Amino acid sequence: MTIHVFVGPSLSADEVRAELDVVVHGPAAFGDVYRVARDQPTAIAIVDGYFDHVPAVWHKEVLWALAEGIAVFGASSMGALRAAELDAFGMVGVGEVYEAFRSGALEDDDEVAVAHGAAETGFRALSDAMVNVRFTLAAAEEGGVIGGDVRRELVALAKQRFYAERSYRALLHDAERAGIDVAALRALTAWLPGGKRDQKRADALRLLRELPERLAGRGRAQPPFHFEPTDAWQAALMTLSDEVETTEAWSDTGDALVEELKLEGDYWAAHGAAAGRAHAVNQAVHAGVELDRTLLKGAVEELRKRLGLGARRDFEAWRAEQRLDEEEWARFVREEARVRWAYPRTEAAARSQLVSELRARGQYGSLLDRVEGKRRWLAERGGLRPGLAELGLSEADLWQWYFTTHRGLPLPADLATYAYGLGFATVDDFRDAVLGEFCYERAARL
Repeated sequence: MTIHVFVGPSLSADEVRAELDVVVHGPAAFGDVYRVARDQPTAIAIVDGYFDHVPAVWHKEVLWALAEGIAVFGASSMGALRAAELDAFGMVGVGEVYEAFRSGALEDDDEVAVAHGAAETGFRALSDAMVNVRFTLAAAEEGGVIGGDVRRELVALAKQRFYAERSYRALLHDAERAGIDVAALRALTAWLPGGKRDQKRADALRLLRELPERLAGRGRAQPPFHFEPTDAWQAALMTLSDEVETTEAWSDTGDALVEELKLEGDYWAAHGAAAGRAHAVNQAVHAGVELDRTLLKGAVEELRKRLGLGARRDFEAWRAEQRLDEEEWARFVREEARVRWAYPRTEAAARSQLVSELRARGQYGSLLDRVEGKRRWLAERGGLRPGLAELGLSEADLWQWYFTTHRGLPLPADLATYAYGLGFATVDDFRDAVLGEFCYERAARL
């Protein structure tokens, strides 16, 4: 189970990790939820987010995460605000602040906004949130420290302050200048150090403590809406999808894997194939492809066919070897489905670069010589390729020649799987190519 939490300053990263084993990020900004959701985590929890100077986390990226079947929670601050706006679409809100926004008792962003320091300071709050002031003054009234009229006057004064300048000290100063009852202000001043409420912090802690139970036994949820890949969404993805993301998994093992690939001589091939996969996945995301049961099932069936994993036992052994637990398997299949969807749509673009790629590999000249040699041989025969009977061969003889004599390989147990793995759609296509190779090689020896 992988959970990503966006937080600061409602809670510190250390406070979050003390409650739950999660991946902690700073306040959420535009694009952050999308980037995290691409790795298919179990859940995303938004506590804090940017309101000023940095674009805020976008509703559409939260909807995309929900459409991907990822649980998205919100509480306390930006998370409470977005949850109240998107709970009809499946985002889950937790806590008193969320309930206040959901009911309409609170409406303004500035209710939860605060000024805060940079990441090096732990995003330390530099002002007091209006919503905390409201809960604090309500508690003071309930405790008999101030009366209802004074509470309402103080709330109005606090609301007039710019969010980055709100503090209890500033509020008391404004109240004194406004001529509010001196005795009430003195009582409130004495009560505040031990009585003030931090509802944002309380809601954030409640969310973290409820997450394990809320996620227990939860699979990928079917969203109650259709995600529409609007022009604005696709324009945003042009920026977000091309960014290079270094995940924690990569930082742990990625460089070591690259080193092993280089030692095996497979690095450039794997690098190119991975780049192609990334392009295919991005194209599917841009198109808003719905990963329904048919597409997911088709991706698994094609993968098993390509790898020759028809037997259940072989398939499960392969999954274990590739370290694909249930969560990683779900993520992998969704990527495979996107690649499978995009493949026929990217084939033309790939072929447009094939000649350049073969030249970069140093293969183009020798392969072209073989193509032209086979064409000349066919032209001399009137364009007709002889059949097995005309050549005095059985099909078994042809395969024995190709695998044992020509390639020095053992005969494959499943010819259809082998052919598909090479890129041939059928065994017949593979047989025709091998027959042409046999004729060309025999003619070259004469």
